[in-house]
Amino acid sequence: MKRKPKLNESNILEKLVPILLVASIGFAFAIGSMWQKIQNLESAVGIKVAGTKVGSAGNPSQTSGTTSEIQKEILPSNYKLGIRFNDAITKMVQMGAIDKDKLIKLYEERSPLTDAQKKLLDNPSGDEIVLNQDNAQLILNLLWPLGIANKSKVLSEGPMGTQYKDKVDSFASTAGWTLGKTEGGKLFNSLSIINLSPEQENLVKEIAESIYRPCCGNHTGFPDCNHGAAMLGFIELAVSQGMSKDEIYKKALVLNSYWFPQNYAELATYFKAQKGVAWKDVNPKEILGVNYSSGQGYAAINKELQAEGLLPKAQGGGGGCGV
Repeated sequence: MKRKPKLNESNILEKLVPILLVASIGFAFAIGSMWQKIQNLESAVGIKVAGTKVGSAGNPSQTSGTTSEIQKEILPSNYKLGIRFNDAITKMVQMGAIDKDKLIKLYEERSPLTDAQKKLLDNPSGDEIVLNQDNAQLILNLLWPLGIANKSKVLSEGPMGTQYKDKVDSFASTAGWTLGKTEGGKLFNSLSIINLSPEQENLVKEIAESIYRPCCGNHTGFPDCNHGAAMLGFIELAVSQGMSKDEIYKKALVLNSYWFPQNYAELATYFKAQKGVAWKDVNPKEILGVNYSSGQGYAAINKELQAEGLLPKAQGGGGGCGV
């Protein structure tokens, strides 16, 4: 029988070197292609994503670093909301919708209210409301009881006042409001805080039903959480003070962005990378609609960004659906 030649180290290396060389060249081409794709994405969006962790769609670790450029676009500093509280806050204190002592105590445990902020609880204010990262959550908590307590067609004729009227005290916006002298469920649609004409009521309803929020699939005409109630309070103030529809949508988008910064940072990234549209050029009403600002609409955009490895990470926010 013919004996097989014995392979020594030299023979093995001679056979492996060409294989390893081909594999290395292929790997280098793959890395180069991946790096080029990342650079293309960076160029399209204007942010660094080179540190992005690559994983499967749905991998929560697949994020880029904090994108300050995007955050500056969606969260303009010291943004003028174009509305004034006037006597809305003092009325809510007097009528029991806001318990002044409870509110002050809550913020003593967080970031104590300034003298100017405390003054809002005692005196009408004609000063324009200015929104920033320091007060976004406070403004949310001041608009929230206004949205659930003020008498309106949105509440009386909407889902909460009709389909769910027997359970109206069980929603996050009602049961979750614990900073009043009166329970949130009993406050629902019970107080005359802002007087609206029939035409203004219809306009509030029209706008409310076209503004969604990423925490759920509901529009503001169904204010079952604090964000929905607060947005309704904003719309009522804006309409009562003569703000145009276009301007209301513009301001509402900034409010939602402050309350949901991660969601809108992703939407801004999506519009720039996938549609070539800068955030300053988007249509606020379109962005606030069901396709982008509802829970399901946002989820679809989030999934697409994950697939591209292009998730920004924003800071701040208006908190969850509680005080």
